[in-house]
Formats: sequence, C-alpha cells, structure tokens
Amino acid sequence: MAAYLPNQDWRLEEGAERGAAAANPNRQPRAEPNVRRQHDRSRSNQRQGRREERRDRPAHWQYACGLCQEDHALSSCQRFLNQSPYQRYETLERRSYCRNCLARSHLAPDCPSLTTCRRCDHRHHTLIHGAPQLDNSLQPPSPPPVLRWNLVMIPTATIRIMGEEARLWASVRALVHQGSAMSKISYASFQRIGLRSFLFLGRRFTTLKIQARNESSTWALRVHALVTDELPYRPYCDPILEDPTRDFSGGSLADVDPRSNTPIEVELGADAYSAIVQEGRTFSGIGDVYGYQTRLGYVLSGPIRNLPQDDPY
Repeated sequence: MAAYLPNQDWRLEEGAERGAAAANPNRQPRAEPNVRRQHDRSRSNQRQGRREERRDRPAHWQYACGLCQEDHALSSCQRFLNQSPYQRYETLERRSYCRNCLARSHLAPDCPSLTTCRRCDHRHHTLIHGAPQLDNSLQPPSPPPVLRWNLVMIPTATIRIMGEEARLWASVRALVHQGSAMSKISYASFQRIGLRSFLFLGRRFTTLKIQARNESSTWALRVHALVTDELPYRPYCDPILEDPTRDFSGGSLADVDPRSNTPIEVELGADAYSAIVQEGRTFSGIGDVYGYQTRLGYVLSGPIRNLPQDDPY
C-alpha cells in the first residue's frame, strides 16, 4: 500500500494538469525538472564564457582603435602611423581623441597626463609633432588691433523750430539722420516749447516748422515728428581733439560747434532728408571728414583721426 500511494499521487497530479490544460488551451505545459536544470546550466556556462572572454581581451579593448576598429591602441595602428602629422591631427579631431595622450575618454583640455612631446616639450603627442594645426594653439593670442580712427563725425545741425500756431522760435540741436524712417523730437523739448500733438496709429506726433540757425534764411520746412523718450542723447563718447571746422567759416556751418557733446533733441529722418540735402561737398582736411551742403548749412560727416598731441604716429 505504501508503494502504491506515490504512484497514485503522480497520476492525480498528471490528471490535474490535463484538466488545467483543457480549461486553458493557451497555457504552456510545465517543463520537466531535468529540462529546467539543463537550461539553467546552459545560461551559467554562457555567463562563464563571457567572463573568460573579457579576461582574454587586451586592456585597451574599451578604447579600441577608432581608425580600423581592431583591438589595439591608436599609437600601434599601422594606418595611423602611415599618415602625415597633418592627417594624424585631423584623425584625432574627427574621432574625439585626446591630442596629448591619444585616449578617447577625454579631450586635451581635461588631460591628466604630464607627458609632453619628446621633440619640442609642448603639450601634444609626439606622433602629431609638426602638424601645422598646432601652430595656432602654441602661439599666444594676438592682441586686437588698435583702431586709431576711432571717432566718426556725425552730421549735426543747430536749427530753429516752432509749432504751427506759435510765434516764437526755439533753438535745438538736431541730427540729420537719413537712416531713421521718420523725424523725431524729445518729449522734454515737446513740453518745453509747448507744442501740440495728435495721435496716429496709437503714437503721439507733433507738427514742426524748421529753419536754419541763420536768422536771415527764409527757407522753412514743415515736418511731422514722433514724440519720443529716446531723445535726447549725447552724440560722442570721447572728446574730439582734431578740428575739422578750421577751413569753414563760422556762418557756413549748420552746427554752431559740430564737435560739442550738446545733446541731440531732434532727429531729421528720411522723410525730411531729401528736402534738406543739396549737391556739393568740401573736404575738411582732417581724416575722411567732408562737409556736405544742405539747406541748413554744411554738415560734417566721416571718420576723424582722434589722437593725443604727443602720439608719435
């Protein structure tokens, strides 16, 4: 009876499995214990084989040659050794090698190696000695050139302005600014002179009548100007030492003192430029500064050589 019970248990277990398989046809049959053991043994052997393979690989395997993909260091690669220093440098740059120690784990700025070139003792590998690309990295950066033509005369004018219903003229300094799309006036001057304004496209404008600073001039121009907080501003950062006005009579200049740093309160833009400018220009004798004829008088424009008196150049 004792020998019969284990067999009966096995038959009961097998019947239960058949019933479960009939109830769930998609269920996979349970593997026999010896099959599972063989599978586990096979996986263990595979892991052991991979460990042995890693032990047999050279130490530099994780940094294998990036040029020919073989298991050797780049310094031992025959293709690399057959290249010129110029080509070797390009290979290092393209394949992200350190040009100091030929490693691929970092670049030259982060290289911990203290080894230098055996030929010139600079910070690069001996195999790329002579590469022309190294000349730029070895030479100290050149200082920026000293620009002696460091100031430009801008076309300014002293003009008289008044509103359409005003009786008195006010004198302000203006910039003849062809690059500005419209004429402008500072908000401070707009209030001081007592001008009237109107709105256009959500912006505040005023109407001016401008004349040259010479009171004997009968020429006048009607201008619509944008009222802005961008004005006034000073035109020059440094004083102008040279005098480009010496060959002009005082009455012929549009500005009382073109070199002064008196703030600009009005910009006469492209809308007024064509009515102001006239033909003719005169060389000032300084740098590339010319006097350009306008209805307001000569305006000076161009680069000026601004040097201290004791500068030997």
